[in-house]
Amino acid sequence: MKALVENHTKGQAHCPICTHTVPADIEIKGKFPRVTPGQRCPRCRSSLDVAVVIQIPEAA
Repeated sequence: MKALVENHTKGQAHCPICTHTVPADIEIKGKFPRVTPGQRCPRCRSSLDVAVVIQIPEAA
């Protein structure tokens, strides 16, 4: 059974190829934020499937 996406937002991810922080769509499943599958880095066009989520915007 596939888990339902609880939250979908924009955030920042670290591209493993060009080593820059780039904007990405983030899915939050439970406690773990992950980059939405199938995205590409806007700078180098590499896949962001294995990228590390750096920042998720939250209200204070």
